[in-house]
Amino acid sequence: MPALAITDHGNMYGVKEFLKVAKKFPEVKPIIGCEIYVTKHYDHKLKDKDHRGYYHLILLAKDYNGYKNLMKIVSTGHIEGKYYEKPRVSHEIVEKYSEGLVCCSACIGGEIPRLIREEKYDQAEEAALWYKNLFGEDYYLELQLHKASVARANHEAYEMQLKVNEKLIEYSKKFDVGLVCTNDVHFVDEEHAEAHDRLICLSTGKDLDDPQRMLYSKQEWMKTTAEMNEIFGHIPEALANTIAIADKVEEYKITHAPLMPGAPATARRRVLTPVMSHSMGSISSPNFMVPLSQSLAPSPKTANLT
Repeated sequence: MPALAITDHGNMYGVKEFLKVAKKFPEVKPIIGCEIYVTKHYDHKLKDKDHRGYYHLILLAKDYNGYKNLMKIVSTGHIEGKYYEKPRVSHEIVEKYSEGLVCCSACIGGEIPRLIREEKYDQAEEAALWYKNLFGEDYYLELQLHKASVARANHEAYEMQLKVNEKLIEYSKKFDVGLVCTNDVHFVDEEHAEAHDRLICLSTGKDLDDPQRMLYSKQEWMKTTAEMNEIFGHIPEALANTIAIADKVEEYKITHAPLMPGAPATARRRVLTPVMSHSMGSISSPNFMVPLSQSLAPSPKTANLT
């Protein structure tokens, strides 16, 4: 594979480690992304039972500016929109920070797939056009097919995906939007499926033999090019666009010196900090309490670190 993307749910905590490991494989281009949560309503700050719903959406940074915008979107979700542990943002935030990003419609939990599943086809088309108008040629309708091959697995998702894919292919032609095929990745190799299944039991507090517990299709491993070609060989455009997206991503560095927050001159908090002794010319003991504005406020020459 010429490229590999990280798209953790709702956070970017793994990005630094991802890039650190990527340096060991210079032939593989690392792509920074996130699977964000987009609210179903206009204001992600609304937090009550009537405003709990959200959709999934894939965002990938094409360049350094896109990376910064992705950080702003994810940070806004955590600071302003977090509800039931989901850092959500509104469409307005996605629009505000859309520059430099590639957008994919996500899994069957995405906005357009969900509307298709609910047979709200007019709304699905409206949403597809909204994203296309915002991202242009950097917007893709995402196809997935997770056909379970063992008895104790989620078999319903595959049927949903078939229904959703049929409509997405239709919208691709109708609105001139590119298709891209993907596979959810929750573990590396196929044989890890059972271990992942038990991990889900632990994280949800369910017994392994609970008939009502959450099940995955057990197809969520990092599939090879050959495996993806076998699944989506009948849609060559969707396969080719995986490379097209990778080619859009520029190489850039995210390393930066630490940025310390400045303290306003009116800060009233106080911190325990050592003060230089006038008589000895060394750090005095005991320590003294001094205003935060005196001890940590940056000087005018160093206040703006960009």
